[in-house]
Amino acid sequence: MALFNHRKLNSKNLMKKILDRNPKKNFTIELENLLSDYENSLDSLSISNIKNLGSKYNVDLEKDFIEERKELLFRMLEKALGDNWLDDSEYRQLKHFSNILGLDISILENEISNRGTDIYRKKLAEVFSDKYVSPEEKAQLEQLKIKLKIDDALAKKLYREAVKSTMDSYTKPIFESEVYSPEDENRIFAAAKNLGLSLTFPPEIQGKLAKYRQNWEILNGNLPVLKTDMHLQSGEVLHHVQQVDWFEERKETSRVNYSGYTYSTKLIGNLKWKAGTITTNKISQDVWKLIDSGHLFLTSKRIIFSGQHGNKAIPFSKVLHFEPYANGIQIQKDSGKSPFLGFSTDVPVFAAILNQLLERN
Repeated sequence: MALFNHRKLNSKNLMKKILDRNPKKNFTIELENLLSDYENSLDSLSISNIKNLGSKYNVDLEKDFIEERKELLFRMLEKALGDNWLDDSEYRQLKHFSNILGLDISILENEISNRGTDIYRKKLAEVFSDKYVSPEEKAQLEQLKIKLKIDDALAKKLYREAVKSTMDSYTKPIFESEVYSPEDENRIFAAAKNLGLSLTFPPEIQGKLAKYRQNWEILNGNLPVLKTDMHLQSGEVLHHVQQVDWFEERKETSRVNYSGYTYSTKLIGNLKWKAGTITTNKISQDVWKLIDSGHLFLTSKRIIFSGQHGNKAIPFSKVLHFEPYANGIQIQKDSGKSPFLGFSTDVPVFAAILNQLLERN
């Protein structure tokens, strides 16, 4: 398919005929016609050909029709990059064509950089799609970097972005689920090794991963066993300790409404009084009332609460159901008061351990 189209020139209007002037817009049409005639032998054209056209149409090549000339140059560049490659002969031809069009070489270099960056980024996505980069693929990327005139700093930046995106695909699900399995760990370090990374996590991330590993252990039935001096039943072990606030539902009157049939009757002078009767209606509602604060102990047999005002114990056989919330756990008992245990840290861990223990009991 031809890059350049041969078109008919615009005709002169009456005034231009009188003044013997050529329509200035015909410059771009005649320029493309010239390129169309020499499309297969552009090397035979020179800047003088364009200057002659500029003189014919009174065109200043420093400022007139720059965008139109750039568009012609970019057509040739697009064709050269059709195979996502730019060899030396194509580059030399593009430089010559840029000179023919009277364009600064920086215009060509910037466009090669922009388009080359897009091509290189797409190639990186293709290479990293299987999360594995072979030596052959690394060599291909190096050659592509050279052919697309991408400088080392930019190539390294794009490669680091691709590496980060790949590693994020491994780590993001872990931080979203807060579960870190041995298989996850093996995959992450294998991927890092393949990508040439010496993988180390900062202390904050190490702490989170240790916690997520504990979550995985809990979900797989491996509950932590804690040492304690408290008196436990035979065969009973401690799995978790949590500081909590113990709430219970209570009835509370919020207001008093008055109702009944009344009417006014004259008393003396302008004084009136209301006859009839008034009754009071109490409006009550259930509210969570703080009963005590202290420590909760999850053992293999029961929930034990040690508070400032006393101790409580709930055997697992008495627990019908529990509901986790962002700020604690509600325990549904088969009888008596069903408490809400208020705390904002480690709710998922507490819920996971409690669920395992209830399933066992």
